[in-house]
Amino acid sequence: SRMYFLLAWLHAILLERLRFTPIGWSKTYEFSDADQTCAMDAIDEWVDHVAKGREHVAPEQIPWSALRSILAESIYGGRIDKEF
Repeated sequence: SRMYFLLAWLHAILLERLRFTPIGWSKTYEFSDADQTCAMDAIDEWVDHVAKGREHVAPEQIPWSALRSILAESIYGGRIDKEF
């Protein structure tokens, strides 16, 4: 549930920044609820893979770099085409 909260926070920031496109982004990007759903599914898949049927997973066992990469490169970052 904490990971969902963090994802919701990230998604809310991205959507809020869309209101200020000239300042927040160089162009308008189309982030939607489908991005958030896809990100939740990715989190579920990785955590379920690590948990192997257990209910609780230690934070150090979660593949943070893999989650960060898939969220930043594929789900949310796939639309952003300007290098910084």
